[in-house]
Amino acid sequence: MAHSRPAVERWFSLSGLVPLPVFLVLHLSRELTLAFASDVSDLIRPSPGIGSTLTAALLVSAPLALHASIGVWLLISGRSLLKPAGDDVPALALRVSRWTSVAALLFIIYHAREYPVAVWLAEADARDAGLRLVGRLSSTSFGVPLLGGAYLLGLAATLAHSGLGVHRALLREGWLSTAARRHTSARLCAGASALLFALGAAAVIRVASGVLLH
Repeated sequence: MAHSRPAVERWFSLSGLVPLPVFLVLHLSRELTLAFASDVSDLIRPSPGIGSTLTAALLVSAPLALHASIGVWLLISGRSLLKPAGDDVPALALRVSRWTSVAALLFIIYHAREYPVAVWLAEADARDAGLRLVGRLSSTSFGVPLLGGAYLLGLAATLAHSGLGVHRALLREGWLSTAARRHTSARLCAGASALLFALGAAAVIRVASGVLLH
C-alpha cells in the first residue's frame, strides 16, 4: 500500500509527478508562442510580480529541488527505490530514465542559471529573457548552432525523463492497478513527451535560425 512505503519514496514520486510536467507544458507553450512572434519587440516580457515569483518558487522550484536532491542521492549511493506491485516497465526504459535524469538535471541547472538565477543576482533583466534566449540559440560556432543543438538534446532528455517519471510515479501511488491501465498510461506518457518535444523543437529550431533577428 502507498501509506506503508518509506517517506523518502513518496516524496520522490510526488515531487516529480506534477511540477516538472506542468511546468514543461506551460513553459513550452509560452516559448512556442514567442518563437513565432512577428516582431522582435514581442519578445520583451513583463517583469514577474512577487506573487508569480513566490508561486514559481513554491510550486516548481522547491519540489524540483527536492526531487533532484533525492535522485542525486540515489545515484551516488547506488540505492534503488522499492519496486511497486505491477511494475512491468522494461529494463531498458528504466536505464533510459536514469541516463536522461543526469542530462535533464544539467539542462535545468544551466537554464536556471542563465535566466531566473541571473535575474535574482541582478546580472540580467527579466524583461530581456526572450531576447537573450534568441541571441544564444541563434549564435554559431564554426558556422554550427551548437548551443541550439545542445538545447534540443537537453529538451529531449528532460521530456523523456519526465514522461517515464510520471508513469513510474503513477505506478508507485497505486493508480495503475491493472495491466490495461498501465499500458494506457505508458502510451499516454510517451505520446505526451513526443508531442511536447515536437513543439519545443519547433520553437528552438525557429529561434536558432535567427529569423526573429531580421
